[in-house]
Amino acid sequence: MEIVQYTPDLQTPLTHFYNRLTADVPHCYRIKEEEFAIEMREINRKADKTEGGPHSETVFVAMQNGAVQAFIHVGLNQIREEDIGIIRFLGYERGARYAGQAVLEKGEAYLKAFKVTRIFAFKSRAYRFYHLAYASLSDALDHVQALLGFNGYRRYSGWVFFDWENYDIIPTSPPIPVTLSVNWHQERGERPDCTIKAYQDDEQIGECCSVSGGETSNHADAQDWFHTVWLGIEDEFQGQGLGHYLLQYTLQEMKKIGYRHAAISTGWDDYRAQLFYSNCGYQVVDWTYEYEKVLSERSTSN
Repeated sequence: MEIVQYTPDLQTPLTHFYNRLTADVPHCYRIKEEEFAIEMREINRKADKTEGGPHSETVFVAMQNGAVQAFIHVGLNQIREEDIGIIRFLGYERGARYAGQAVLEKGEAYLKAFKVTRIFAFKSRAYRFYHLAYASLSDALDHVQALLGFNGYRRYSGWVFFDWENYDIIPTSPPIPVTLSVNWHQERGERPDCTIKAYQDDEQIGECCSVSGGETSNHADAQDWFHTVWLGIEDEFQGQGLGHYLLQYTLQEMKKIGYRHAAISTGWDDYRAQLFYSNCGYQVVDWTYEYEKVLSERSTSN
């Protein structure tokens, strides 16, 4: 087995490997080499920290007999003037634990050379085309979760995702007097995103924001989905059914313009929201987790 750093000539085998690895991850669709290349464009280029976001990124790939066995995408990010190590993505062939371990150790060694005190894995959605917004390391990649845990990484946050395929609802009346505004905005998807706001006496008291599945994937199947990324009701109006009404209204409006499937997500420990969504008609399809490994405490000496 050989471990090499990513170069453009690895784009084809790495794309095929990624597609195979994520085939069972919810809301992951097959990607083209051109899409993968976009996420690799900053590799081995030391970016200016003032640009924000990850910098000093690189990818290590484990190869055996010309086939990809594992890869890790690492870099640095700055949080409160401290460089933090990040693992944007880590994947290895099931049964090839040795390859996964090898690239993980290689990636850690690269990050430790920058004297980082912490490494975060899957802290935010790894690639644009990976899953939906907010998604971290999927339960479908349980072997990767196990490898991280074995190497001292601990879960510190996460998101649970709900789906409602071929949804159908019966329109209801608002539980309290409200007026609604519906704002459509075209972004990356074939169908538009939508923000619906509820007002009472000209004061906003609730909001529901949804985005097209096309925001995260160019695949045709993704265009039939929309993801509700925010549902919020002002405290004094909670418990009156307004959240349920806004969500139902959103589902109706999205159905009218051709969306067939709905997704929604919330924090892994927000049991109130989980109970609410599951009783609205959604079903859990995935749990995703962010991981952290503390290497040493940051020095506080002058």
